[in-house]
Amino acid sequence: MTGTARRPRRPRASHVERAYTSLKAGIVDGRYTPGTPLSEPALAAEHGMSRTPIREGLARLWQEGYLERIVGHGYFVARVSLQCVHDTFEVRRLLEAAAAARAAEVATDADVAHIQALSRMPAGGPHEQAQAANVRFHLAIAACARNRLAAELIERCLVQVDRFLALGVDFGPFEAQAEDAHVAIAAAIARRDPAAARDAMEDHLDCGSRLMKDALMAGPLAPAVVSVR
Repeated sequence: MTGTARRPRRPRASHVERAYTSLKAGIVDGRYTPGTPLSEPALAAEHGMSRTPIREGLARLWQEGYLERIVGHGYFVARVSLQCVHDTFEVRRLLEAAAAARAAEVATDADVAHIQALSRMPAGGPHEQAQAANVRFHLAIAACARNRLAAELIERCLVQVDRFLALGVDFGPFEAQAEDAHVAIAAAIARRDPAAARDAMEDHLDCGSRLMKDALMAGPLAPAVVSVR
């Protein structure tokens, strides 16, 4: 040994995770729009890394449904369909209604106070602020249900909703109905009424599903939305 300390090699997995996270963010926030081809060399240059982590990040996103793959042509950003919107909200309905009911059973007084505080949407701010507040409210209920796997799946669905909104959807109609719905859900949890909490969450998400489908078909990127129910 020479006595010279060798710099530890950075784990390869960290490069893959960075590629995956960055590419996913680009899809969710709309930088990579539906139908856009994703070239490994171009993405490697854009993100300042080799093609290997980019390739693995793309493969992971394909497995999760964010990308489509055409043999001989590579990866493309997956198109958004009305069926995709329907499926996302249906999974949310199943998981979040159960989470709200469970929260009504197990919430502590501190949990209730936190959920009630989050139920009020910020007034007068940008839609992005209201959108973030909406996510915090739903994740708080998911966390209160004390089921980590359900909370992770709910968070994944909320990321998909962010992607839908990035297609030029106006969050205004969602914001208009969200506060009343959130207050009703929080009140049912505070009363320790699982049935009412479940019903209020189901009504809220059914309304959200209808609004999202209508908004996507009326938005600026409507031609990119596949009309499949």
